[in-house]
Amino acid sequence: MSSRYRLNELNKKRASIAKRGGEEKNAEQHGLGKLTANERLKKLLDDDSFVEIDSYVEHRCIDFGMEKMKSPGDGVITGYGRINGRLVFIFAQDYTVINGSVGEIHASKICKVIDMAIKMGAPLIGIYDSAGARVQEGLHALKGYGEICYRNTKASGVIPQLSIILGPCAGSIVYSPAITDFIFMVNNISEMFLTGPEVIATVTGEKTTTNGLGGSHVHGNISGVAQFVSQNEEECFQQVRELISYIPSNNLEDPPLYEIEDNLPLISEELERIICLISYDL
Repeated sequence: MSSRYRLNELNKKRASIAKRGGEEKNAEQHGLGKLTANERLKKLLDDDSFVEIDSYVEHRCIDFGMEKMKSPGDGVITGYGRINGRLVFIFAQDYTVINGSVGEIHASKICKVIDMAIKMGAPLIGIYDSAGARVQEGLHALKGYGEICYRNTKASGVIPQLSIILGPCAGSIVYSPAITDFIFMVNNISEMFLTGPEVIATVTGEKTTTNGLGGSHVHGNISGVAQFVSQNEEECFQQVRELISYIPSNNLEDPPLYEIEDNLPLISEELERIICLISYDL
């Protein structure tokens, strides 16, 4: 078998993986007003800076017909890139592949990229867009949840962890972004909740919607879980890039310093009106 043949086969496999869930699934994603995982990475990261890891892996479940189901990257894209020239590690759940559901391999890819971020002392960014646990994999999927959250706690206080909710984030996986440092949500597409409307209606009799349970308004204005709410994904990515420019890469570094471009006056008469000159009793 020649090297040229092997290279051609590799290129074919790369092209197949690049399609992810396929044109039909991509169209469905766009129909929901959402970008695909690949498109999100291109818009968020610096041009041509993303390096994908573990792109060839797939699930290994053979139960409930899963052996016939292809899962390029097992429903999550992981790797590293740069934002304004600074190294970041990132994962993006891919809703076009098995609805971005979390299985054993899916979770192991996320765990690997978190470990790499901790080792390199670089920020971690997670893009969540998932239907929840892959029930066909049973306890293997649930174990994956625990492994992810364990690593989130290991990274806490060591590197910045940013979570971007760009679709459903339901069930146990919602614990992961909840224990990170910053959460970004987008109106009309972001949802975070533990239990869906159907279960709540069955148990309590109360009728609600996924948006009413955990939409951007709920978490941005009532629960306080989300720190940033935007109108669309492009605006959200700009907020993420701006935040990254302010914060240090890890707990051992100082925040980045930039030259001031504006010629600001050293003395401002506004301060005399803003700050009281005479003390007063509260």
